[in-house]
Amino acid sequence: MQGLISRAGAALARGASVFFDRETRAPAPVSTRLSVGTLPCDVVFNPNGSTAYVPNSISKDVSVIDVSTGLVIDTIVLGEHPRAIAVSPDGRLAYVTEPNEDRVAVINLADGTLRDPIDVGCFPNSVAFNALGTIAYVTNSSDDTVSVIDVAAGRALSETIAVGHDPRDVAFSPDSARAYVSNFRAGTVSVVDVRAGTVSRTITLSSGCPAGIAFTPDGESAYVSHGGGNVSVINTSDGMVETVIAVGRGASGAAVSPDGSTVYVTHQGDHSVSVIDVVTNTVRDAISVGTRPVAVQFSPDGTRAHVVDGGSDTVSVIRLDPALRSGSDASGSHAPPSALRGLITAAALGGGPAPASAVPLPGRVEGQGARAPEFRAAPTSR
Repeated sequence: MQGLISRAGAALARGASVFFDRETRAPAPVSTRLSVGTLPCDVVFNPNGSTAYVPNSISKDVSVIDVSTGLVIDTIVLGEHPRAIAVSPDGRLAYVTEPNEDRVAVINLADGTLRDPIDVGCFPNSVAFNALGTIAYVTNSSDDTVSVIDVAAGRALSETIAVGHDPRDVAFSPDSARAYVSNFRAGTVSVVDVRAGTVSRTITLSSGCPAGIAFTPDGESAYVSHGGGNVSVINTSDGMVETVIAVGRGASGAAVSPDGSTVYVTHQGDHSVSVIDVVTNTVRDAISVGTRPVAVQFSPDGTRAHVVDGGSDTVSVIRLDPALRSGSDASGSHAPPSALRGLITAAALGGGPAPASAVPLPGRVEGQGARAPEFRAAPTSR
């Protein structure tokens, strides 16, 4: 018990809430809220899941998070208003869109230094690497195109791909044969044949303002969030919308868990995340997070999800209990994958359970994580 109290005390010293199993008193998955820069916009993990990166638009930097400790361990200063971020499959590079500069910043992740930026189209929004890391696609919202970056050459090809009006997100299919682009003002998704470099199909959606896109691991379905509060489920074999799922207001970011069982969708309008069951395509849970969540990503091992709270300058960390990922607890009763069973407060560390009023709702994210006082401008390497 002394060891449990010591670990709980250390977590509380970092400003985090500590959760425990009410029956066994063993520490349960801990959920925290981490302070990052001003107006965070996106989040991505490196391939082994040890580090997460968050671009912050107003503070013009990228917060580097040590996933195991939940601490911001570094801050990399960039140009004007960074927006979206992607990490190469080999973990060497990060691409960050800078819309006001019409370019993509390139970070060497080994040391945090910057390479020469890559010029792209007008107001680049989102960025994604293909599975091999040989090319990256960048959506240019103001000229309705996608720029294609040759990663080895460190430059964009002269020819762009014409898509719909106001392209926002881009995602490659798991085999990288196709890329889906959400066209916010057109209400469509452009399907790009990657080998040909052209749009092979345009999917018209009944719900407007398509934003985030996420593929299931088998590539058979794509989930597209809509600003109006819906999610379209697209059968990728024929491009047909199989169903439309009602979620929260201002749906934006979308992510599929690595095991393909669950989709998380952020809602800016009601400060929550919908948990969608992929088998039934129904919402089975809603998780309260910070203010105006705009993006979400699962860690590669599926043990946690990071939610970017754009309105509160935080990242909500949802720790997922593997025993509950199937949707039932040890007794066989239903419980959401992110269920939290109790809360140890500072007063409760001396013994006895926390008061019932302190127990958060299932899946609720609590606490405020610490921020390491290390800030620096990254030098530019040539």
